[in-house]
Amino acid sequence: MWAQRVVGRKNPQPHELLGIAAGSGIETAQAAFHKMAQQAHPDLHRTGLSAEELELVTTAYAIVAGAYQQFRTKSGADRDVPVTPSGAAPTANAAQSMSSKALVYYRKAESSLRRGDLKGALLQLKMAIAADPQSPFLRTAIAEVESEVRKIP
Repeated sequence: MWAQRVVGRKNPQPHELLGIAAGSGIETAQAAFHKMAQQAHPDLHRTGLSAEELELVTTAYAIVAGAYQQFRTKSGADRDVPVTPSGAAPTANAAQSMSSKALVYYRKAESSLRRGDLKGALLQLKMAIAADPQSPFLRTAIAEVESEVRKIP
């Protein structure tokens, strides 16, 4: 299974996770990531997998998304500053202490929140926590979103 291979790799390089050549540019990385996302995004498998299998796929997807984020960061394509679900900017320490993989999902959660998609934001925050389970910043963010989701009738 793809997810087992990704999670089982020890210290892979981003290009290896994306299945592209070492010197590839952001366009190649983006195309590879989008192709992988069309086949392996956790939302595509939500109903067909057990909870354990879905967690494995989510973790693998977070790892590959983190590799893609490294390409974006190196190329300067991603200069967004993360904010909390309530809109307050985190301290520099909070953003720096978050892993790059988790930051990818946090930014997606932030985007979902801007669109008013609380459930989508919650999913992205869960994926961020899977990538960085020790982040107190992410724990605070998910608690805040879960509180808002509970308010929905």
